[in-house]
Amino acid sequence: MSRLPLVLTLALFQAVLAGTARSQTFYFADGRKASLPEARIQGASIVVPLKLSGTEDGSAEQTIPISQILRMDWPVPPAIAKAETDLKAGEPAAALKKIDEILAAQDSFRNTPGSWWTKGAVVKAVALARLGKSVEADALLDRMRRAKASADDISRVEIATIEQLIASGKTDLANSRLAAIQGSATNDSSLAAITLIQAHILERSGKAEQALLTYLRIPVFYPDEDEQMPAALLGAIRAYKKLGDDLHAATTLQTLTTRYPDSPEAAQAAKL
Repeated sequence: MSRLPLVLTLALFQAVLAGTARSQTFYFADGRKASLPEARIQGASIVVPLKLSGTEDGSAEQTIPISQILRMDWPVPPAIAKAETDLKAGEPAAALKKIDEILAAQDSFRNTPGSWWTKGAVVKAVALARLGKSVEADALLDRMRRAKASADDISRVEIATIEQLIASGKTDLANSRLAAIQGSATNDSSLAAITLIQAHILERSGKAEQALLTYLRIPVFYPDEDEQMPAALLGAIRAYKKLGDDLHAATTLQTLTTRYPDSPEAAQAAKL
């Protein structure tokens, strides 16, 4: 570097500044930006090319700590949607395989606005919870908290863990964890999921009437939450049958099979 001209402009090459519409671009607090692949990630830093003043093709590099990134534009990794599809299909092991690569690529940027690390971490933690790996799920949940993940992202992982506890018969522990998150969820998806868990716990406790009323809160208060709706309708059918109300059970079954004909819950309800 001692042979380079003394005056360096801190402007990056135009190629770095422009990038493609879908490139990964980093914005720094001093107004500069750099895009991959012209810039490159090196450990905990971004290495960016610099243009040398007064030369035709002279160049140098500057290493900027990732901590100085103001925000980043990173196109959504396709693997996240694919892993989410696996989760919806009841295949957490397949989701786990798809998401690990994303987390590795995003790990250095987990505290940077625009990073996909948290969304990837949610998918992985949910998959771990559904596979019964609660210790690993909780460890990742702790990293999410330290990365300042949103309350709703935290709630989604907690909900998956609580669901697994219920499935394992650990109702008391599920109740304890549920009480800890009830006030933190804010979006309809999380609130509907919490309501569904409450209904499951009431049903497992033999409180059919209370369970029914709780299951029915989902179609009443969260009618657009299709992810929880089939399970809520199925639970309502079971509760109606336990209460001897076959007419409403049949009506709810028709709703379930009409709105969600290909759902696992529709197939289960047909066997009740």
